[in-house]
Amino acid sequence: MMINNWQQLSSLNGREFTWDYLLLDEAHKIKTISSKTAKCASAIPAKHRILLTGTPVQNNLQEMWSLFNFACQGSLLGTAKTFKMEYENPITRAREKDATPAEKALGLRISENLMKIIQPYFLRRTKENVQLMQKSPQENGSEVEDCRSPEGAQMPSLTRKNDLIVWVYLSAVQEDIYHKFVSSEQVQELLQTKRSPLVQLTNLKKLCDHPRLLSRRICQQLGLDGSSVDEDDGTSHDVSHVPDEDLIQESGKLVFLLGLLGKLREEGKRTLVFSQSRRMLDIIQRILTNRGFACTRIDGTMALPKRQRRIEAFQRRTDYCVFLLTTQVGGVGLTLTAATRVVVFDPSWNPATDAQAVDRAYRIGQTDNVVIYRLVTCGSVEEKIYRRQIFKGKSGLGTLL
Repeated sequence: MMINNWQQLSSLNGREFTWDYLLLDEAHKIKTISSKTAKCASAIPAKHRILLTGTPVQNNLQEMWSLFNFACQGSLLGTAKTFKMEYENPITRAREKDATPAEKALGLRISENLMKIIQPYFLRRTKENVQLMQKSPQENGSEVEDCRSPEGAQMPSLTRKNDLIVWVYLSAVQEDIYHKFVSSEQVQELLQTKRSPLVQLTNLKKLCDHPRLLSRRICQQLGLDGSSVDEDDGTSHDVSHVPDEDLIQESGKLVFLLGLLGKLREEGKRTLVFSQSRRMLDIIQRILTNRGFACTRIDGTMALPKRQRRIEAFQRRTDYCVFLLTTQVGGVGLTLTAATRVVVFDPSWNPATDAQAVDRAYRIGQTDNVVIYRLVTCGSVEEKIYRRQIFKGKSGLGTLL
């Protein structure tokens, strides 16, 4: 047996002989077949391949094809091109809001056919399934053995999860800048071309969180910063001189978050706060610290040993009431069941990213009910992101259920 991590996968010399089994945890890391990680994993010869993942489909069905193509070594679903034409395109089209009845019927039929093909190679277990099998494996008709230890100890029961979408209004400052930005020459020119809108969408997304996340140049051009544009280098500007109250009032989400965290602290609830932006966490951390909140934090700049120490401290010490995490780093492989409340400060384009973050608190071993608060600004690009999350969620689970 050899145990290895993903980071060292490329250095693994597995070609000297053929392994009996190759087992990949967090197997969605090979969802892109052209990635270096997927290529390195494919280069390891093995008679049998087993993949474990909680998110087999994150964005599209091509990702599911990649996993089955790896597990079955290309013998199940054909080539990527064939799969896209015969399965992905009609299934995706059937889920579009303007799909015709014939297209919906075709998509359903093809989806059912795909499920039959993958069923012998696909085992799906939700938290609820595990609990049901534990209670009465015979009554549920399951061939999986009872989920108890040899000593007879039972797995902890699963608690309830309440998932709330909180619609937040833009602050007056955000709304003014948002309209100015959308009406700006660079955005209007972009609408007349076929260039990628990713940069401008990213700026709008930052603005929905806090206008100070925009670059110094954009802030100055839109009148948020009084210094000269000529003096700007285009980088993010320092907000240390901005009073806390101004920072709060400039962001509708921040106003809501502080009110929510204050109430949760009074109730004795501990909270995870996820954001995709380290700079947004900087602002939140500064304000919470100044208001007497005991909080800790991990992000991508922190070494693994230090991250682990902070995780263990939060789990052990009840004086910490808030844990700040970047979604990308804090959303995978962590157990933070000491928290019973989760705030997703900004929605991801990929719904699986947010789902992974939520599951840091809502997992087997959690003894209290969990409440999730997903903050989405009204009348902004975040509404579009949230709709895409719903669509992607249906595209993935509709095939796998």
